[in-house]
Amino acid sequence: MQCKAVRLKNLSLPQIEEFVLGLGGKKFHARQIYKWIYQKRLSGFETMSDMPKSFRARLEACAGISKLESRRVLESKFGDAVKFGFELYESKHIAESVLLIDDNRRTACISSQLGCGLGCAFCETAKLGFIRNLTQEEILGQLIGINDYLFNKGDKLITNVVFMGMGEALSNFDNFRSALSVIMAEDGFNIGARRITVSTAGVVPSIERLMKEDLTIGLAISLNAWNNDLRNSYMPINRKYPIEQLVEIAKRYYHKTGRRVTFEYVLINGITDTAAAASALYKMLGGFPCKINLIPVNPAGSKEYGSPAEKLVERFSASLHSRGLAATIRRSRGQDIMGACGQLTAFMMNHSN
Repeated sequence: MQCKAVRLKNLSLPQIEEFVLGLGGKKFHARQIYKWIYQKRLSGFETMSDMPKSFRARLEACAGISKLESRRVLESKFGDAVKFGFELYESKHIAESVLLIDDNRRTACISSQLGCGLGCAFCETAKLGFIRNLTQEEILGQLIGINDYLFNKGDKLITNVVFMGMGEALSNFDNFRSALSVIMAEDGFNIGARRITVSTAGVVPSIERLMKEDLTIGLAISLNAWNNDLRNSYMPINRKYPIEQLVEIAKRYYHKTGRRVTFEYVLINGITDTAAAASALYKMLGGFPCKINLIPVNPAGSKEYGSPAEKLVERFSASLHSRGLAATIRRSRGQDIMGACGQLTAFMMNHSN
């Protein structure tokens, strides 16, 4: 893929303004460009009709706004999920994203890293290890590609964004934060904080850094176990930031932002769905304004972890509700296309295909 020297989608609006002024343009041209590339999703300057032709030629000569190419698109047979594989710049890998369709919601589940270095036992992405961080442009490019797909289908555009794809977004903080500014900007994707959630395995310093940003985006913490010994075996990060620290930072996040933190809890047959687990969760989270997302473990390459039967999932959820905990069963979409929670894996790019 050919890349020009200045990739405008890696720049903030003030940086684009500075770049435009350096080319002899006007400051307001930067905002026009911003709208063209994020709202109209153009990949070239020639059709930006509200700017002088001579200035467009200068832009064409020294800047690039090409899109990520969608190399793979898999549509679930149930019509509620679509998985995308986006080719990255100067990379042999692709980043995977998932569109989730639910009534009037169009939720983009996007990736922030290639692979993941946290090693969670039941996650396919973790088997890749950490490869590299995605750039701002590569994060935003997934949203542009998904909106192109929706537009071509005559459907509404993305309404919600969740950073729950490949990687730990808060460990790629600078690019996550700059991409977030574009997502929320009126001249960008114009998606409000209440419609954005970032998921984390529980890297406490990164959550603290997020709190300093004075945002009100949703925070989801992957809990997935009811005691430290068990969580240590599933999620190595717990040895550094144990459950007690996660609960404490979640309380602080709630008091800072007014938004209840969601604890994601994977249900594994006979292990995390027991009566002892329900009691421990109540002891841990009872009386604290939070939400619990119950996620029956999704099929993956390993058969080591089995999903509970439907009646057991319902029983576990009911046992939490009876204790006053706000628990919701997340019905995984996209299992048939390996697009559900924990199933995303980067494929090596084969340019001969």
